[in-house]
Amino acid sequence: MSVDPRHSDVAEPFWAGVRERKLMLQFDAASGRAQFYPRPQSLHSEAGVRWREASGRGTIFALTKSRVAPPALVDQVPYALALVKLEEGPRMLARVLAPFEQLAIGQPVHITWEEGGKPLAFPAFRPSGSAAR
Repeated sequence: MSVDPRHSDVAEPFWAGVRERKLMLQFDAASGRAQFYPRPQSLHSEAGVRWREASGRGTIFALTKSRVAPPALVDQVPYALALVKLEEGPRMLARVLAPFEQLAIGQPVHITWEEGGKPLAFPAFRPSGSAAR
């Protein structure tokens, strides 16, 4: 088995999920509490972790307009960057594919895997339903 040098083996289930368009999170084996980013052990107990698919739903916890970007996103500047509180509990930093002016803290969002018909290398979010402004 070859290991992708860009990703550690601890995070491989997360990246495998990205390739399958599933948001995979680690859950504590004893309490069921979720954690993100992937770690070799649980933050909540010594029972270990299990990987499960997450709902892909959350709310905007913090929001900023990013004016700098890694090379892959240079043509997207400026873009909305949010700390999304996932329905399962942990927070995840990701882009929100909507005009910054249409977003607000507390706004519901859902995961997306494409932008302009092209697959994303990392999950992003879009405003959800009637709560989107």
